[in-house]
Amino acid sequence: MSGAGVSRRGLLAGTLGAFALAGDRARAGTPSWSADSLNAAAARKGIAYGSAVNGVTLRQQPAYGRALAREAGILVSENAMKLTYAWRSPDALDFTYADEVVAFAEGNRQRMRGHTLVWHEGLPDWVPARLAGGQGEVFLRRWIDAMAGRYRGRIEAWDVVNEVCGPHDGRADGLRRTPWLEALGPRYLDLAFRMQHAADPGAAGVWNENDLELDADWIDARRAMVLRTLEGLRSRGVPIRRLGLQGHLYAKHPLNQEKLRRFLRAVAEMGLAIEVTELDINDRDYPADLKARDGAVSDLARRFLDVVLDEPAVLNVLTWDITNRNTWLNTSPQRRRTDGLIQRALPLDENLARTPLWAAMHKAFSDAPDHRKAREALRRA
Repeated sequence: MSGAGVSRRGLLAGTLGAFALAGDRARAGTPSWSADSLNAAAARKGIAYGSAVNGVTLRQQPAYGRALAREAGILVSENAMKLTYAWRSPDALDFTYADEVVAFAEGNRQRMRGHTLVWHEGLPDWVPARLAGGQGEVFLRRWIDAMAGRYRGRIEAWDVVNEVCGPHDGRADGLRRTPWLEALGPRYLDLAFRMQHAADPGAAGVWNENDLELDADWIDARRAMVLRTLEGLRSRGVPIRRLGLQGHLYAKHPLNQEKLRRFLRAVAEMGLAIEVTELDINDRDYPADLKARDGAVSDLARRFLDVVLDEPAVLNVLTWDITNRNTWLNTSPQRRRTDGLIQRALPLDENLARTPLWAAMHKAFSDAPDHRKAREALRRA
């Protein structure tokens, strides 16, 4: 998603339509979301609804930008702030798409999350050799200073580390074996959070993790590892302020609401806020019939959100994009439907119309307890 090779004239022409609404809103000084939107329903309870943003689609399809502006109060760039996109070659960083997403959000008075500073799958080909060559800490600092420092004061929270839980790798500490771990040892977690805090102390540091939501023995082990590791980080004074549950839901494993409720409470009791960062519902195992499929998707989402939104420490709920047309579930070989149908994973369909899932999410936000007092306390922490 790099902007390398794009001429300035072509860039301006390509983004004019997508950013017209942002400019109008900025001049008007009013938020972009509509009174009947997901974010409006969430905001009335002190929560925010948001979405990941595909920078290419934002640039090329103004209707997509209008949908994001109408529904969301907080945005996160899907790819543009990842190391693998922003620093493709050793010679130069490219912030083109990241700058566009931030400008779009600010123009619409939407908040921004940053995603992600440390991830084992987000490494350009040239980086592992540098890490293995003894330059790991210097390189990590340079990267975090460059990315987090560029947007200092403009990002609400950074996913500092992403998907570091790995009990399946057999380490006593439960950490996933990655080039970062090999280069720096377990201290890379502490280093990353401290570096991010130094680069942008106003942005909350987040550990963003997958497969913490559903019910299976191996998921129980992951939750236990996360709680142990959080306790260690907190005891060492590491500036972590939030845990991100990705929220990729699917039918293969059931949702045990009480287990999830206890896990969220344990995290909150450490003084941490919680975000759902990448919510979507994989409908691969649901029937092709549209009504039945939408019903199953909406039911799973509603049962999940009923538990999540009962926890006062939850601040934000973001989906991983807003339209079924863009969901990664349609292209992942392990996740796409075998019948070739578009997944009904997100609040808007491929034509940007609201789906039954949108209605279920709107109702969940509307029925949620009031989080406003808890939110203010957590934001001051």
